[in-house]
Amino acid sequence: MAALTGPAQQVWTVEFSPTGSTLAAASNDGTVRLWDTQPRAAAAAVCATAGQPLTRAEWADYVPGRRYTPPCA
Repeated sequence: MAALTGPAQQVWTVEFSPTGSTLAAASNDGTVRLWDTQPRAAAAAVCATAGQPLTRAEWADYVPGRRYTPPCA
């Protein structure tokens, strides 16, 4: 599971853009966070956060039965 980092206080509103390509969250702290939901952008953000590709052993644990093709290679 991954967590989106964002507002420091309660989130009052979460909405997708009309195209579904952006997720916005408005918070009680007066901030609005935007996330790109396009697969390539989402994968790039996850890889930047993770810092390294999954090992073959991790892949076998998290993606059993699928050929080893880590997204952050």
